[in-house]
Amino acid sequence: MARPHTCFVQAQMLAWTRGLYGGARPEVESKTLSRDDADGSATCIVRYPAGWSRDQSEVLAAHEEFLVLAGAIEINGRRYHQHSYGFLPAGLPRQHARSEQGAVLLNMFYGVPAPATDVIAMDEKLLVEFVDPLAMDWDPGLVDPQLSKGVAIKPLRTDPYTQEVSFLYCSPPHRVPLGMAKPQWTHPMVEELYVLEGDYVWGDLGRMRRGGYCWWREDVYHGPSGTDTGYNLFVRTVGGPLVNHFATDKQPFTWTPAHRPVLPPELAPYGQPLPDTPNY
Repeated sequence: MARPHTCFVQAQMLAWTRGLYGGARPEVESKTLSRDDADGSATCIVRYPAGWSRDQSEVLAAHEEFLVLAGAIEINGRRYHQHSYGFLPAGLPRQHARSEQGAVLLNMFYGVPAPATDVIAMDEKLLVEFVDPLAMDWDPGLVDPQLSKGVAIKPLRTDPYTQEVSFLYCSPPHRVPLGMAKPQWTHPMVEELYVLEGDYVWGDLGRMRRGGYCWWREDVYHGPSGTDTGYNLFVRTVGGPLVNHFATDKQPFTWTPAHRPVLPPELAPYGQPLPDTPNY
């Protein structure tokens, strides 16, 4: 079964489980945010304990894409710190890996993350060994001009075959639809979102906070949206490049929408809103 529409769940509400869903890396803990039962692909949060290390070579049969949420991890001598990014294609040998202080990663697996049983020729065109967003400038010129002003992008990856993209997307605080109303919009491909910082307010769904996750299926309208705090998002498209299609009728926006996420049955018990936490 293809991954169901999921909008939205707070990752903090999900329990940690031992190992990855395919049985690999039993010494880590993980939370599965969404999964395709047909091809085994999934998006997970993976937590490595302090002092974790693996000295034997590991080769996965699936591509592994990741963004470091907290801590740091070293793979093949390369240190990935908070918010750094990598895309490691199937067949890439991980000769050694370790995390001295521990690390939490947002992981996208393009199949079951199981050790390869046969020799796999790695596709060099897919490899994105390391991206450091902290060393990059935000680029507002990459944003669809139909969207609100003030937002900007840091590109992480473009698939050379499908034109699927992964990027960081930010907004300043106090960004609101003009006149408190705006048309909803949709996409011909899947849009995946994870909130790194801030609140993303959806007039039709509720307030998505830090740790909020969406798997937005094709042709599902959403919005309008705004942010009072500002936000930093990780965004990935699946099934093609990012394309926005806007409706013609405007819908009202409110800063206090009802919490009404759309979740599959397995995530419905975890659909509670994340409570306010004071900044003092």
